[in-house]
Amino acid sequence: MRRTAALHLLASVAAAFPLATATGSSAQQPPERHADEPSAAMLLRQASLHESRGDYEAAIAGYGRAIELEPRNWQLYLLRGSAQFKAGRIEASIEDFDQVVALEPSQDPYLWQRGISYHYAGRFQDCRGQFERHRLVNPNDVENAVWHLLCAAAEDGFEAAREAMLPVGPDARRPMREIDALFRGEGSVAEVEAAVLEEGSGARFYADLYLGLYYELVGESEKAAAAIDRAAALPNRGYMVEVARVHRGRNP
Repeated sequence: MRRTAALHLLASVAAAFPLATATGSSAQQPPERHADEPSAAMLLRQASLHESRGDYEAAIAGYGRAIELEPRNWQLYLLRGSAQFKAGRIEASIEDFDQVVALEPSQDPYLWQRGISYHYAGRFQDCRGQFERHRLVNPNDVENAVWHLLCAAAEDGFEAAREAMLPVGPDARRPMREIDALFRGEGSVAEVEAAVLEEGSGARFYADLYLGLYYELVGESEKAAAAIDRAAALPNRGYMVEVARVHRGRNP
C-alpha cells in the first residue's frame, strides 16, 4: 500500500533519536541498563538492518530486546508486528498490532497492516472493520477497498462482496484505478494491462499482485499462481511485496 514508506521512515527516525516512552504516573519505567549493554536505539538500528536484508527472525529478536528497554513505545510493536508478518507469523503480528492500539488508541484506524493480518488469520469480520475504519483516514486508497472486499468475499461470496465494495476517492496511481474498476465489475483485465503499458515498470507489481488476487476470486487458479509468483519475485523488501510472498507461501 502507499503507506509502506512510513514504516521505513519510522525506523530511520526512531534510530536517529532517543526512543520516547509514555509519560505520567501510569507509565512503566524501563529496566535499568548497564553501560556496556546496547541502547534501545542501537538495537532498533540493528533490527532494522536485519529486516532490510530479509532476516526477519533476527529482526524480531532485535525489536523484542528493544521493547524490553522501551516497553511503552508503541512504534516498536508496530515494527516488530510488521517483521512478524513478513516472517509468516500471522497471529504474532496481530498481537503486536493490538499492543500498538493498547498503548496508542489513536493509531487504530491507521493499522491497515493489521487488516491484512486479519485476512490471513481468517478473522474476516475484524478485517472488514479494520479497513472500514482505515477508509476514514485514507479515503482514496483502492487497495483498502480491495482488501475489504477480499475479506467480505471469504464470508459472503464475490458477488455480494462486490455489491458492498467500499467507495473510494481518486487514487492517482495507475493501474489502481483500473484495478478498482475490475473488482467492481466495471473494468477488465485488458484495461489493467493497458494501464501498465502506459505507466511503465513501476505499475507492474501492483498489477500482478491484484490480478493474482482477482484470478483467485474468479477461480482461475493457474493464472492466479503465475501472477502472484511474479509479484513475489520482485527483489525488494517492501511490505506489499512481502504480502505477495506470504500469500504464495500459504497458497502454494
